[in-house]
Amino acid sequence: MNKSLPRIACFHGGGSSAAIYEIQCSFLTALLAHEFQFEFFEGPFDSIAGPGILPAFGGFEPYKSWFSKGESNGHNWTEQDSLEWVWTMMEERRAGQGGEWVGVMGFSEGTRIASGLLLDQQRREKLGLRPAVPSIQLRFGVLCMGGGPPMAAHFDYGTTTNDQRVIRIPTLHMHGLRDKFLALGRDQYNTYFDPSRAFLFEVDYHHAMPWLEKESLALAQRIQSLHKKTQASR
Repeated sequence: MNKSLPRIACFHGGGSSAAIYEIQCSFLTALLAHEFQFEFFEGPFDSIAGPGILPAFGGFEPYKSWFSKGESNGHNWTEQDSLEWVWTMMEERRAGQGGEWVGVMGFSEGTRIASGLLLDQQRREKLGLRPAVPSIQLRFGVLCMGGGPPMAAHFDYGTTTNDQRVIRIPTLHMHGLRDKFLALGRDQYNTYFDPSRAFLFEVDYHHAMPWLEKESLALAQRIQSLHKKTQASR
């Protein structure tokens, strides 16, 4: 692996894990192996297996989530605290290893982490505030089979208007037309993203990362295109 390649931070769905998500993305990452490093992060909370995990990933326990469901699990993190924790994980992962962070990618629940990072960065820039991690400047996001609002930051931005909740950093949204959670993905897309900078990619697929060559190649090409657009606008 070329350690100087730009990095994309990847966030798994609820009831999954970093290892599972890496396997689920293996076709996609192979297609883009000469352009990006994909770094997979794991949620802090123990969870039951999420949608589509069993039986394929039986024996891959423990399954993890990014949000506490209220169980007594020994962690003190809350939804608000976790976003700062994710920034710190990204900073520590890159330390001394080269390869700048350029994007984020999430699946299902993981899209809330990806979008939360984008929104936090955007809000800080808008208000002229110090970045959460000065060495990280995200340029784009990829949200696959998503749903739900961006993860909140613990940081106090002061009064926030509805307009300040709209993400304007370029994003790509993959929706599965046979995904039972499609309505949630469409609501996320329509509510939290600037339509002029959010690009929709619909596939005849269920609630899963692409596992066929045609869909994987189509997603890879769109990620390449999005990255080139953000480079051209710098």
